Amino acid sequence: MTRIYTTIVPLLSVLLSLLPAQAQAYKPSRAPASKDAVLLSAIQSLTFHSNRKTTHRRLPAVEQLTCIGPSKKICALYTPDTMRCVNQGHDYDVNDVQWTCTAHLPPEFRLGSTDVVCEGYRDKEDPWVLKGSCGVEYRLLLTERGEQRYGELVGGYGNVRSWLESLWELISSLLFYGVLAVIFLLAYGCLAGGARQRRGGRPWWGWGGGGGPGGGGGGGWGGWGGWNDPPPPYEYSGFRKMPPWTPGFWTGAAAGSAAAYALGRRGGSESRSGWGWGSDRAESSRARYSRPAFSPSASTTESTGFGGSRRR
Repeated sequence: MTRIYTTIVPLLSVLLSLLPAQAQAYKPSRAPASKDAVLLSAIQSLTFHSNRKTTHRRLPAVEQLTCIGPSKKICALYTPDTMRCVNQGHDYDVNDVQWTCTAHLPPEFRLGSTDVVCEGYRDKEDPWVLKGSCGVEYRLLLTERGEQRYGELVGGYGNVRSWLESLWELISSLLFYGVLAVIFLLAYGCLAGGARQRRGGRPWWGWGGGGGPGGGGGGGWGGWGGWNDPPPPYEYSGFRKMPPWTPGFWTGAAAGSAAAYALGRRGGSESRSGWGWGSDRAESSRARYSRPAFSPSASTTESTGFGGSRRR
């Protein structure tokens, strides 16, 4: 028994002496690794600039502003000049810092998630990060106005809406020119009918009425009036009995349709509220597709995004 006791006690003492060392190995070092290292949780704010890269030590430098979606087409539409991110405290882990980032964007865009990414000084788990190595990965989203302006470029609802607009414009144009054709045909028919009545109501292929066989005369065909004889009087009974022309149902419908189409085109340039697409100015398909694709508004508004942090 004494032999067992003398054997176990030294082993336990050795194990107990090793535990603090192992525990200490998993604790983050509170001493700075270098004068170029800083605790991520100690950073209060960061300002990022377009067309600038981060500092680097272990890994290649990256852009300070990196758009990660939702698509490359949207990212190519606009890049903010600067973005400022402010430390809003941490989550469950002291090193999981939460950030609020703001940037000035045209009214067609807004910020989505904004994650600050820094280079860990020793490795990606190091709470100390390299000074100047932080950048922000952000998502650039379209507002409702952006969907209306760039929907056909990126697909989605804006593309369907643009297709419906083009279809409606085509149908309206066909109706308009169809109504004009109906009006033209009706007017031509009325004018042509009146002219025929004034000429005696005879078709263009008819012969003039001839007299019956004459009472005697030379051989051959007798009794027909000479070519120079005056024509007998005709009663323009059909022309007299024809009532004066008045606009009928189809003529009125055609005129009303043309007027409604003209008013609709003029009213459509003022508002799309009838379609439920807001009160933005409507544009014809030709103007919409002839405009440069990458032309956001000159005015900007402040947009805010939220996100966490990550070390690389």
